[in-house]
Amino acid sequence: MKLNSIFDVIQGHQITDEELYKTEGKIPVLTGRNHVKGHWDGAIIEQNDLPCITYPTKANAGDIYIQTKIFDANNTAVMIPFPEWRDKIDLEWMSYKLRTIFLKVQTSKGGVSYLNKEIVNGIDLNIPSKELQQKEKKRISELLSIKTDLDKILEKINKIKSSHITIDYTNYQGKEISADEIFRCISGNSGLTEEYLYSIMLDGEEKKYQVLTGSIDIGKSLKTYLCPHPKDRTREIMVFSGEGIHIVRKGKAGHINLLSEGDYTLNDDAYILAEKEDCGYELSLKWLVHTHRDLFFEYASSSDNSTWNKTGFFKHATFDIPDLYEQKEVLKRFSELEFYQKNIMEIYKKIGEVLNREPEDIQGT
Repeated sequence: MKLNSIFDVIQGHQITDEELYKTEGKIPVLTGRNHVKGHWDGAIIEQNDLPCITYPTKANAGDIYIQTKIFDANNTAVMIPFPEWRDKIDLEWMSYKLRTIFLKVQTSKGGVSYLNKEIVNGIDLNIPSKELQQKEKKRISELLSIKTDLDKILEKINKIKSSHITIDYTNYQGKEISADEIFRCISGNSGLTEEYLYSIMLDGEEKKYQVLTGSIDIGKSLKTYLCPHPKDRTREIMVFSGEGIHIVRKGKAGHINLLSEGDYTLNDDAYILAEKEDCGYELSLKWLVHTHRDLFFEYASSSDNSTWNKTGFFKHATFDIPDLYEQKEVLKRFSELEFYQKNIMEIYKKIGEVLNREPEDIQGT
């Protein structure tokens, strides 16, 4: 049956900041993301319409909310159950069901998704008995609870991995060794933007070089070939092959990632640090990345769009380097954390895949 035979769908209206400023009242005005934009004296519903459902009509990512108190809605749609359906549907179950349907049926314009009233009214729904709805809801709630617990565990693991670590080492190869003794720095290619990379994407060359930028998520980097430099087509871009450390130069400045052995290039929002060939110390870059994150952040400016001070780092930063054996012993502890993190993330992903199914398909999984 069609959704508009079960719910009265109200598209909502736009309420400006000026209107809220000029009007006194205690009724909250809700946004599409269920935030309170302000208060005034109007309401889009009456008391006997509660409880009801709201959802954003623009850029909906499966967001649906159940409302139990009087409100008004700013650019937010409202679904009010018809009286004859109030005792036949569980609104929490309905919110789970519609979440996956909305993601499938919304339209896109200019890269932004929309849920207009006609689309929502035309949704076909199969409504099982209320008893079955509540069984399905219970199963989904259990999975969401597990997902929340996993979120907390992953947050703690990430906090441990990124926090300052004080370790008592026994033997050192050297202390207060300057960064300049250990590293050489590879700077980026100016103009190596996404637009430029897309403009050469159809070239038939093998795209083997991972493009590092100011993004901290290097796993989603684009790849390119040894292409002409965007600022000087008579020469090729600078590339790097080997193991190194990716440093964000601009944005989340000072954030570092370990680069495993591979082929890389970069734009001018990043640097690569590589160990000097004549470095006289046995050094695990993985150990250094895990244990010295704070040191790199010390050379980032404090503005919102911060930059990393390469000159200051090479002039002032120093490292105490323990024996390689002790570095490896520390890495064993991180390996255990990463093992648990990987397994938890796999479970987390599987739960997410299950939750993306229709409620009736979740029951019994």
